[in-house]
Amino acid sequence: MKDIYDKFMIFIRNEDKENALQLCLSALEEKSISVIDLYELILTPGLNSIIEEYDNDEELIWREHVRSGIIRSIIEAAYPYVLKGKSINANKEKVIVLCPEYEDHELGARMVSDFFTIAGYDSTFIGAKTPQKTILKAIEIVKPKYLCISVTNYYNLISVKKLIETIKDSIDSGISFILGGSAFISNPNTYKEIGGDLLLRNFKDIESLDRGVDKN
Repeated sequence: MKDIYDKFMIFIRNEDKENALQLCLSALEEKSISVIDLYELILTPGLNSIIEEYDNDEELIWREHVRSGIIRSIIEAAYPYVLKGKSINANKEKVIVLCPEYEDHELGARMVSDFFTIAGYDSTFIGAKTPQKTILKAIEIVKPKYLCISVTNYYNLISVKKLIETIKDSIDSGISFILGGSAFISNPNTYKEIGGDLLLRNFKDIESLDRGVDKN
């Protein structure tokens, strides 16, 4: 695993999309890595490490966009392996995965949606910058058991709190609110303060959903 990660970091730091993509797909094809380990142990740290690599905001932003684009391509190309790894118990509940209205960063949410698919859930990925009215309509149509909200920017937690309050006030559906993302790293208990039922940290937390979510 370390060998794959070290090679990946060389390619990604050189913005070498072709070799980064080929490395990851070859590892999946040869079964030397699973989609879960690829996402959790290679792509996520590779994406998050860029903050420490550049201290100049002007350079950081465009390089982050390039790196995100490369990782997005890898995630899209890995989808056939997501389907191959899908649980045989694929009759679980529906889940909607999204980012709140002003949240630009959606790659974490996309990986989480694939995790739900692998675990056998019927996952609908909406993506970044989802307006509140759109979320309410999606809930009305999809009727999910879980609403999974990914937040990277700490300042978006206020809008997530208001969103959860609105859903609880306007929809009597018994939805469980699953929160996750970098915004909760410094203070994990924040998810409770803004109305969440569970903080999602990794794939094992999704597997644990079979035991139920303890409502606050």
